[in-house]
Amino acid sequence: MYESSTPSDCPFCLQNNLLSVPILAETDGTFLIDNITFPGNYLIIPKAHAEDPGALPDTWWRDVKAMLSSIPSTPESYNLSFNIGRDAGQTVRHLHLWVVPRAAGEPASQKGLVTLINFRNEHA
Repeated sequence: MYESSTPSDCPFCLQNNLLSVPILAETDGTFLIDNITFPGNYLIIPKAHAEDPGALPDTWWRDVKAMLSSIPSTPESYNLSFNIGRDAGQTVRHLHLWVVPRAAGEPASQKGLVTLINFRNEHA
């Protein structure tokens, strides 16, 4: 596991016992959860507390690859996304990689992630 400091109120730092959903898979450096706010979308989270990917060792990407193969019913098409910083929409200050499944026939099918986000926000 990577070394880092752990804020006591961080919901993604496992040492805090604040995680409210089950861990679906894990490696030495990451874990995978279903997104509680948007079920069916997944989060790949480093076990070490970090706010941006530059703070993690290069080996973290190996763990991300392992987590991608651990997603339940791995979708054929999906988007990967980081929100880094408040102005980019990061609400939990612990890095997490969104895995957003995409499917043919959805209103935003065959369009970029921004189209899907706009559609879902308009119909929420």
